[in-house]
Amino acid sequence: MTPKQADIAIVRPSPTLLTDFSTARRISVRPMEGREEDYDQKFDAETLFFDAFLGIRGRIVLVGPPFLNLKAALEAATIEARPSGRVCPFELRELDRHGQIHVEAPDGTESLVVTSALGRVEVAVQPSEVDVFAGRRVIFTQSRNNDLAWIQDWVRYARDAHGADAVLIYDNASTRYHAAAIAEALAAVSGIAAARVVEWPFKYGPQGLDARRFWDSDFCQHGAWEHARRRFLEAARSVQNADVDELVVSTQGESVFAAAEADPFGILRYRGRWVVGTGERASVPVRHADFDTVQREKIARRFGVLPMNALACPPKWTLVPWRCPDRAQWRVHTVGGWPAALRTTSDFGYRHFREINDNWKYQRTSADRFDPAIHEIDAALTAQFARVDWSA
Repeated sequence: MTPKQADIAIVRPSPTLLTDFSTARRISVRPMEGREEDYDQKFDAETLFFDAFLGIRGRIVLVGPPFLNLKAALEAATIEARPSGRVCPFELRELDRHGQIHVEAPDGTESLVVTSALGRVEVAVQPSEVDVFAGRRVIFTQSRNNDLAWIQDWVRYARDAHGADAVLIYDNASTRYHAAAIAEALAAVSGIAAARVVEWPFKYGPQGLDARRFWDSDFCQHGAWEHARRRFLEAARSVQNADVDELVVSTQGESVFAAAEADPFGILRYRGRWVVGTGERASVPVRHADFDTVQREKIARRFGVLPMNALACPPKWTLVPWRCPDRAQWRVHTVGGWPAALRTTSDFGYRHFREINDNWKYQRTSADRFDPAIHEIDAALTAQFARVDWSA
């Protein structure tokens, strides 16, 4: 029997830009002393909405950066459905580095005309693609210029180690290739029933100055996560949030999807450990399976009581979408507004591959010399590697 061909497609959102109809711009809340020299170039002052689409609850959802100084004008706006001409009630939501408008519009609405003190603009409504991923175990990520072989290996690992059968990738303006190249790379991976590559050309945004200060202007990924949830993933069986340089490891060889599905609340959060290179590169480009060494844990006491690895990477998560409260927010390291998401588990962790990277943020691909005092071979990772067919 010939295997069924995967449902793979490229998605192009329909953004609404202030520059197309208004002189208004989003104004940053960050004080001048917290802005680096290129802050204004990186800040997204122009995007009003990343996209507008039909949501799973029958509402039309407009997602964008936070509204900030634009909020009052939007709260007082009139939204008219086309072609019916009906004036629609709506709800504005402001979340962490993200804004949404949920519109109650009649069936058959093709666009919305938003009239406010900002000006008048017609917003095209895109279809829901929730059915594409319904019942699937999905890995999703945002990516820019990752080697296509890395993307393929990331998918193969999630497929064979955890049972993933669908993929959602937000391509954030890659310059090495077009979205079609990612789609072709995914088509070459067996066992994937559905995949979407979303062209996501928006400014990533200025990051904070350190781990705690000024995390207020990086809108791009927050927008992608809620867009993923509401346009694609709300009917998925379970979903895993991970970067291409991150692979989830189980202490017992279990599927993280199955564990999240069995969890009383439907969510697992787990911390990461750095995987480092300690010798000659085995391939060019390097591949995930070239590495087997992690930093040894450095145990410290949180609040003076709770033991924790002081070198751990911030948590990532896998969850069951339909069990997540509607008003909770999918974020990179947690789910905001959902107390169940505060928990972390030691039954799973992820491995953060230092050398699966093009050094976009900082130089991090210089190999260490193996030192048993600070490095150890990761037996759990290599055991999971042995389950993966890296060629199919």
